[in-house]
Amino acid sequence: MKPSKPFSARLRFCQRRLDNRLISYTFGPKPSAFVTPFFQSSTLKQRIIMLQKSETSRWAVAKYGFAILLICSLFVFVAACEDQSKKDVVSNQEITVSGQILSADGKPLPGATIELKGIERGTTTNAEGRYTISAPANADLLISFVGHRSQKISIGGQTSINTKLVPGPDHKVSGFLGEVTTPGYTVEIPAEADNDSRIFTVVEKHPEFPGGMEGLGNYITKNLKYPEAALRAHVSGRVYLSFVVNTDGSMQDIQILKGIGFGADEEAIRMIKAMPRWKPGTQDGKPVRVKYNLPIKFDLENRSTTPAP
Repeated sequence: MKPSKPFSARLRFCQRRLDNRLISYTFGPKPSAFVTPFFQSSTLKQRIIMLQKSETSRWAVAKYGFAILLICSLFVFVAACEDQSKKDVVSNQEITVSGQILSADGKPLPGATIELKGIERGTTTNAEGRYTISAPANADLLISFVGHRSQKISIGGQTSINTKLVPGPDHKVSGFLGEVTTPGYTVEIPAEADNDSRIFTVVEKHPEFPGGMEGLGNYITKNLKYPEAALRAHVSGRVYLSFVVNTDGSMQDIQILKGIGFGADEEAIRMIKAMPRWKPGTQDGKPVRVKYNLPIKFDLENRSTTPAP
């Protein structure tokens, strides 16, 4: 017996709906994607607590902001302190500084004085104008030479410092006294020694020839003769000497720091020995022994000998 037509149509309609649902379930979006987990116990409790909280006031926001700012400031301060402490450690470290001191025309200056500001330590340049000194990395060098303007140079961690000194008056006041060191030569000056035995390198008032530099120039012009050997060899230049001016104005320990030979060095020494007594240098108002450096220029063109500038 065949089913009636209306029944067959309903059967086919139900079958199509079932097929569509199966297809939709298989390939369509899952029902759980549209279901909120609002009704889960833990999530529901959190939402209720959040809904019951009052709106944060501006004062509370300001307090939180201030706290964050304070914490950041503390971090910056601690970092800055650590950085400064590292710099202090580096700046107090002893380093070896070396270099060359030249005159304005680029020639070496033997016997130039290099001292550390505020520290009883110093040295003098050798015949080539070179020096070596051990100093803190943040110290200042005070460089001076007779007849030239002194210079103050900050080391700043540098291990090589070269400079030129310009001729001119020097008004530097220094109280250097201590260990004087040059390459290959060291003089130890005991701190407990009296002023008669100490040899100062730099003092408050330097020794002075009677009549000052003008009187010294006149004396050299009249008393120093151009050596015949230097004339025949057409030799000219500067002779650099050092000597100690005693508390009574007399001279001793005359040395040639850098000479030109051909009898010029010997003539310069003879002239120094024949000098009248100088006005002694003073320190703290008392006469002291002072090491003095003097360059003498032998000018072949003018056939004269004068104190070198």
